[in-house]
Amino acid sequence: MVVEEAVWTWERALPLKYVLVSEEWDGELIVWARCAEADGLFVESGPRRERVTLVGCAPTGRLLKAAEQTCHRSGEPVDLGALGLVVDFPVPGGDPEGDPFDAYDDDHWELLAPVLIGCGPSNVDASLFDLVVEAEVDGPVWRGEPADAEWRLFNGAGGGSLGECLRVEGLYGNRPFSASPPMQLIGCEPGERLLHRLVRPRGDGDRVTLLAVDRTGRVVRQQEHMPLQVVASRPSALGGALVDLWLAEGPAVRPVPEARPVWDTWFEGPPTEPGAWAAFTSEGRAEWVAFTAASQDAGRPLPDPVRHLDGRHVTDVPGLVCAIGEAVAGPGGHYPQCWHTLRGCPCGGNLPPTPFTLVWHDAEVARRALASVSVDTAGETPYVDDVLRLLAHVGITVELR
Repeated sequence: MVVEEAVWTWERALPLKYVLVSEEWDGELIVWARCAEADGLFVESGPRRERVTLVGCAPTGRLLKAAEQTCHRSGEPVDLGALGLVVDFPVPGGDPEGDPFDAYDDDHWELLAPVLIGCGPSNVDASLFDLVVEAEVDGPVWRGEPADAEWRLFNGAGGGSLGECLRVEGLYGNRPFSASPPMQLIGCEPGERLLHRLVRPRGDGDRVTLLAVDRTGRVVRQQEHMPLQVVASRPSALGGALVDLWLAEGPAVRPVPEARPVWDTWFEGPPTEPGAWAAFTSEGRAEWVAFTAASQDAGRPLPDPVRHLDGRHVTDVPGLVCAIGEAVAGPGGHYPQCWHTLRGCPCGGNLPPTPFTLVWHDAEVARRALASVSVDTAGETPYVDDVLRLLAHVGITVELR
């Protein structure tokens, strides 16, 4: 059974919203439980900001501009937008003369919401910079810092090159382990495997996938690799031989509370009216994009050779992605484009099945709202101009109205 294509139901008057499943080594699908509700799925994000130093840095493009601004001009913190870091290093025991895939390995890091807060000539080479960056660090957890490594900087994950450095102090280290907050599953109908586990509990928890389904039983979102460690259970107030379960941990990555209205909207099924995304906050619009990307129908383009983009509510980057998806594939639609191309991804963008004309109405709304946003590697082009250039590159004719 293909999980994404399954239709999930139960013989109860209550709406089914969540299904817990896992897959055995031989592909057998295990259904652990069907549930009416989940409490604690939406949590306020609390990013842990860290400070790292790019030692002996030779920056280029937008990173060089930020360094010059901090070092020689204002000294004020500079928002870097996004930073990716690839650390290449030789594998102990590998053969440098043989297959390079066997001789070398790499670690990929992301510095999320990075801010340059300090800059000066490097202590190791005065012609280079030491850059102090504050960011949320996302990358390998258990590996120690490799020796003889090359440190390369990029304009976000998958973006173009922003230079290199000799190493990054504070990147590899012992970070305090932060367990995912607990979560409660309400009104659960346990499967046979879970019933057995409730009778004979054990300390560890199987890794399961939490499927969110809409009112018709179609899967609309997935939260993977969640530990099913039940710490308490009781008969549910919803009745019908259902149980409420308290889990030691929920999914490691969860939507923010602002995303809940978006989940409620998609529970009723894929939207049929245009502009349904416009009422949400920027966080909600980003969640809307995630739903369209996961939808089985949202990527099917309209047959019309001329598509119309309603630009009245394009006031942020997620809103622009929502509006383009709707113009290309209808309400709740998704435009499968590699937006990392705007940051220098070498893929060059995804070509549409057939070229078409996009009539962008009220384009000035986006141009004004996003005037200060720039994500290209050089840090010189406004976001809307980069989007127009990308659309033209992949064969889409844009008419601004």
